[in-house]
Amino acid sequence: METRNRTIHLTDAIWTEILARLPLRIIARFKSVSKTWKTTIESVYFRRLFVSVHRKSSTSWSLMWYGQKNLVGFHGCETWGLPKSLSFYIPSSLCIIEGSSHGLVLISENDDDCCFVGNPVLQQWIKIPPPPVHSSVFGLVSRVDDDGFVLGFKVVKLAEVIVTNNYVSCSLSVFVYSSETGIWTCKTIHCPYQITNFGSFTLDGTIYFDHLSEPGVLVAYDFYSEISDQFRVIPLPDHPNHGFNSDFKGALTTSQGFVMYIRTLAQSSSNVFKAWRLNNDSTWQLLWKIGLPSLIGDYVPMAMHPFDSDIVHLWSQDHRHVVSCNLRTQKNRILGAEDNDEDHKDCYLNQPVCEDSMDEICGCKASVRLLQLVLPRWMESVPCPPQVEMMNTASVISYVTSMQETMIRNWLHQ
Repeated sequence: METRNRTIHLTDAIWTEILARLPLRIIARFKSVSKTWKTTIESVYFRRLFVSVHRKSSTSWSLMWYGQKNLVGFHGCETWGLPKSLSFYIPSSLCIIEGSSHGLVLISENDDDCCFVGNPVLQQWIKIPPPPVHSSVFGLVSRVDDDGFVLGFKVVKLAEVIVTNNYVSCSLSVFVYSSETGIWTCKTIHCPYQITNFGSFTLDGTIYFDHLSEPGVLVAYDFYSEISDQFRVIPLPDHPNHGFNSDFKGALTTSQGFVMYIRTLAQSSSNVFKAWRLNNDSTWQLLWKIGLPSLIGDYVPMAMHPFDSDIVHLWSQDHRHVVSCNLRTQKNRILGAEDNDEDHKDCYLNQPVCEDSMDEICGCKASVRLLQLVLPRWMESVPCPPQVEMMNTASVISYVTSMQETMIRNWLHQ
């Protein structure tokens, strides 16, 4: 009897190891096989085992210009087993993509105060009710555990900007919706500079702004752990030279769970690339200072790979293409160059949108800041606020369509 039980446990362990090597889309189906398998798959042990096994597996992610413009999409996802890029699963034809955090996506409808937070692949969405006062979407932040899995999220909306100190600084009146309480709260945050562009980017619970009246700095506010009502000021590295040299091109991005500041300098024989990582103590650590002799001309940094800080994506203003560069091996790949090449079938490049967006960004002569839409490493459900029902993608599309039709009817009857 003891031998038989040991054999059963050994068999279960083998099946668990086999199951952990499958894509998430397949694993999700096994949850309905039996209560035992469902319990196994939803256990912390299995979740950690899956993430460990798939640590080097490819995952779907997209680079977007804020709103609806998808520039580059990477699919062929081994982690999820998805045939298409992430943006394909978002109803972007009806909604505007406002932000993303740890696999959660924030979308809104142009003329409606409500918005939605969800996981587009799991087709789980939470309808966020409008705040007490009309306001514009500000950003999406999230709280994660030690393993990087989402425990909760907050939607931040801007209600009012108050100019202070004779136009030197400003105060922001914001509404914050928490998935843990399901209610809006009001908060006032003070910034020592004027924010000249409210396009932001987020990482974990923190929102960052870099378009300020004072050049060479970031301001940041953590909506989960900040006890102050003041933005933190973070000076950018090496900025004096950057400020006086128009050949420098910079970008703010994220990789491996850190904010990254990346920069190129065009020289006659190569491009010099630098990358810094923002540490938890608000200091910058130089990760890369390297010449790229194979890349001659005007190259603009777009983003680091979200899971691999050895890979950077650059835009060639001269040749009008996107280059994926492995900094460690010095191997380059022109994305979307050969549609029939097996090495390029995992990437979708929207060439016209990419050209228009990068021309617009480069014309502003400011740091590049693209939205990285990244799938989570695990199929965790979207945190659901109290007394709120989950919606699927079809229900979201139906709701938004109905709201748009009502708006058109009201406009016609005016």
